[in-house]
Amino acid sequence: MISSRIKLKVQSVKAVRDPENKEAFQIDFVEVRSKPPMVMMSNPDVPAEINQMVVQVTKSFQGIMPGSQSTTYEQRKLTLTLTGEELESFNMKPYPNQLYELSITGGQLSFKEL
Repeated sequence: MISSRIKLKVQSVKAVRDPENKEAFQIDFVEVRSKPPMVMMSNPDVPAEINQMVVQVTKSFQGIMPGSQSTTYEQRKLTLTLTGEELESFNMKPYPNQLYELSITGGQLSFKEL
């Protein structure tokens, strides 16, 4: 059986009304992913020493640019609209920036606070 684990962060929590006009909560989640390593390509027609120097200079510039220190990025992943009872059944008390691990196994969702 295939299983997936996804690291989620609560982006926002809003009080809303569901289609039956019951009080509910809309919870927007974003997936927190690691940035892939930067790949540098060098020109084969240029001597190796010059290529190494260009790579070092480029890496040093990338290190001082705004936002380059971050090792993760966020991607919109999931929006849930749950009543208070449904929220309790998931055993969740979400607030913005809270981290969860979402496990998907055999068609079932489970949230674990990190």
